[in-house]
Amino acid sequence: MRKMMILMLALTMCGISANAQMTKKDTGNGPFKERVSKLWDKTKKTATDVATAIGDEISNSTSGLRRIEGKYYMNVYDVNLYKGDDCATLLDLCRKQFTAKYPTVPIASCVIPQTDWETTTVENAGQVTGYVQTLFCYIIGKDGNEGFINAKFVFERKKDVGKQLVNNNMKWPLWTRTDVMTNHVYDRLTSK
Repeated sequence: MRKMMILMLALTMCGISANAQMTKKDTGNGPFKERVSKLWDKTKKTATDVATAIGDEISNSTSGLRRIEGKYYMNVYDVNLYKGDDCATLLDLCRKQFTAKYPTVPIASCVIPQTDWETTTVENAGQVTGYVQTLFCYIIGKDGNEGFINAKFVFERKKDVGKQLVNNNMKWPLWTRTDVMTNHVYDRLTSK
């Protein structure tokens, strides 16, 4: 529904912009072919800009990344939704890694924005052989007055059919991405 609303808005904006492009300057002087060509070029540029904005919005809502000024940044999460018994331990593990790498950067937030572990079925030749569970943690650090650091960690545990869950030591936690951003980019990411 949201995508449909964005598309309708974009089409309306294209129509309005095409109408607005037709100024007295465009319709007054010069040969008709030249005036139409100028109008077409202006309308095409506006339509391209709208199409790019729509594409960015659609990819932002599905990939977890947002494009700002030509670069992709992770979304900013500051609300902890995970309430599991191991929540405090998992958050503490991420804080320790972050602090080891950035000892002078104060942590503004450390959260797990999922309500539960994401479970994926593992199959081999069409048969279920086990399960993989994943949990993500995000830390926002304030880098002086200049900007912010957004770090993403992943926890993964595996379970073969009929066996106990086992933590994946390579991903307990695995630091997967870091975005360093200016205050301007941070403001854009936190405003909807």
